[in-house]
Amino acid sequence: MKQEFLAYSLEQLLEEKSFIAWVLHHENEIEWERFLGANSGFRPKVNKAREIILFLREKYDVLDEDSVLEVWKNIDKYDQQYKQKVRNLNFRRRFSWAASILILISMGTFGYLYLNERNNGYQFVSPDSPKAGDARMVLSTGEEIALKKDNSTITLNDVADQVTVNDSIIDLKEKTGTGQQTVSMNEVVIPYGKKSELLLADGTKVWLNAGSRLAFPSRFTDDTREVYLEGEACFQVTRNEKHPFIVKAGNLDVKVLGTHFNVSAYSNDETIETVLLEGSVIVSKPKTFGLGKTDVVLTPRQKASFFKESSKLNVANEPHADLFIAWTYGWLEYYRESLLSVLQKVERYYNVEIHLPDNYPGGDRISGKLDLKDSLEAVMVVLSDASGFEFRISGDKVLIEKKMKELPMQK
Repeated sequence: MKQEFLAYSLEQLLEEKSFIAWVLHHENEIEWERFLGANSGFRPKVNKAREIILFLREKYDVLDEDSVLEVWKNIDKYDQQYKQKVRNLNFRRRFSWAASILILISMGTFGYLYLNERNNGYQFVSPDSPKAGDARMVLSTGEEIALKKDNSTITLNDVADQVTVNDSIIDLKEKTGTGQQTVSMNEVVIPYGKKSELLLADGTKVWLNAGSRLAFPSRFTDDTREVYLEGEACFQVTRNEKHPFIVKAGNLDVKVLGTHFNVSAYSNDETIETVLLEGSVIVSKPKTFGLGKTDVVLTPRQKASFFKESSKLNVANEPHADLFIAWTYGWLEYYRESLLSVLQKVERYYNVEIHLPDNYPGGDRISGKLDLKDSLEAVMVVLSDASGFEFRISGDKVLIEKKMKELPMQK
């Protein structure tokens, strides 16, 4: 074992391939143990570096010697570029290893994304999730158009450079100037309690659910047809093998040529779900620290669930795939779904807040079908009968209580 290791800093240890190989794969285990036994003062530094590497291995799917080195290389690049922009701040070249591991990981990730112009590449104009307010379309010029109907229809015509919103025709040439070549994004923002249907310039049909927003160009001009989603949408994509259609939903990309699928990517949900009905899609998630992508191909009646906290992507057969698009027909269908999940969807559809008592057993699995054209009270009556609770409606709030047991009849 090299005696020069004793002079290594914590950072240098994390850049030493033989050290990483020992931690990850126990290579040269005996030599390392002898070395540390003869140099006990060096062990605390080794233990700290070892904790960092093991933490990364536990948190991320793929981690080898090259991945660790790539992470530190990206951190160093970020540091150098950051120093060039803020020289007067006297920013230190290396991170303080006394700081928490979490901060180190976060900065490393940010540095990588910064250098690669960020994975998502788009920021919605509306700063907050569309939980309330009016449905609207935000043109690339910044002009907002109110969508007054509960279920608005929007059609893009790239030939005439027009957009039809319900019954109104808007000439985009007048808005952007004749001959303008830059294609910017438009947005549709749908608050709770409303829905929208869109026909994109390529003929792709999109159903946008309550509490969602979608960003899309007036016409597709690149090699890929990219849109950005927050919330839930059902897509029926016009096939074009030369120009794949890509839905970017958070850290997940769903790539298709032509197919029918549903994506649920609400910001406050723990998962991003993609359910395929027809055709095939490729679901991509970032690898460790965004170093590449992991691709999974879905076949019809499969569901991909991406768990945000753990970055895990699970694929399972979904025999009840049709239930996931029932909302596009005005129904909420569920099969052995948790009561909490169903109530959360009811909140979005009816733009209300549902409050449950502390420790209420909301994990009960229920099956059924709700007509979203019915009143809120009628829907809650169906759920209360299925789950055994009492409720009362006060304005835009629904208060749920445990159902009282009937008193035994007195003789």
